[in-house]
Amino acid sequence: MIQCLIVDDEPLARNLLREYLTFFGEFEIMAECGSATEAAQSMMRGTVDVLFLDIDMPHLSGIELLREMKSMPLTVLCTAHSEFALEGYELDIVDYLLKPIGLPRFTKCISKISNRLGGSLDFAQNPQIESYTPFFVKSGYKKIKIIPGEIEYIEAMEKYIRIHMKKTKIMTLMSMTEILSHLNNNTFVRVHRSYIVNKNTIEAVEGNMLVIGDAMIPVSKANRYLIDQIVN
Repeated sequence: MIQCLIVDDEPLARNLLREYLTFFGEFEIMAECGSATEAAQSMMRGTVDVLFLDIDMPHLSGIELLREMKSMPLTVLCTAHSEFALEGYELDIVDYLLKPIGLPRFTKCISKISNRLGGSLDFAQNPQIESYTPFFVKSGYKKIKIIPGEIEYIEAMEKYIRIHMKKTKIMTLMSMTEILSHLNNNTFVRVHRSYIVNKNTIEAVEGNMLVIGDAMIPVSKANRYLIDQIVN
């Protein structure tokens, strides 16, 4: 097992990396830390093979932690700041991930780690990866995590869109074009100016209508050719 340590002062960021690592069975999370100081103490208690490290943390930054270390594990910097990339690579990091981190990009990072380990990792890309990559939308005063694979269809509502998911509906101020940029175009298709559908959730086709649960989604005349693609 590859022992890894996640270090970030933001709980949501740690949670995301933890979820991503579940797709790669060779990884075992030995600990999660909310500061570089805590990470330094954790590394004294056990061997770390891979370090996922934030940069901008209070008291001691990720870069400062690396400079203080006598022996550095394989390190991936995970940050919202692009300006530290050169400094990071001068320290021989494996990869530099800019937040928000998508799962496909994280998968490429795992490949780089595998190369550093002599290609010893035996992982197959999970078919759920492309449909999993989460993103956040603002709804009221909250930012809500959306997992694409849980979306059934999306409906345009003037300046807003309504995201119909398996267990809930979420209204957010966003255009259809913007939401499409977060979705895999092999899975999601815009069948009408007011509707985007997840092809995996279509239960039946009735004329120019798609059946998704109790909903009947119209397919515009210009997009009728998509019905053949969906059926076949």
